[in-house]
Amino acid sequence: MERSVIIAGFGGQGVILAGKILAQAGMDHGLEVTWLPSYGPEMRGGTANCTVVLSDEPV
Repeated sequence: MERSVIIAGFGGQGVILAGKILAQAGMDHGLEVTWLPSYGPEMRGGTANCTVVLSDEPV
């Protein structure tokens, strides 16, 4: 089973942190995980998104 999750928002809303927490939870449960953050150079207010893929098999 493979699941992809995309979390999107603006800088400062915890988008990257939420993706990290989801990825860590997947690893703690023995899943294969890919974590791909994407954000602009702004510290706050710029767009941010994070893609997390969780799978039973290698991704």
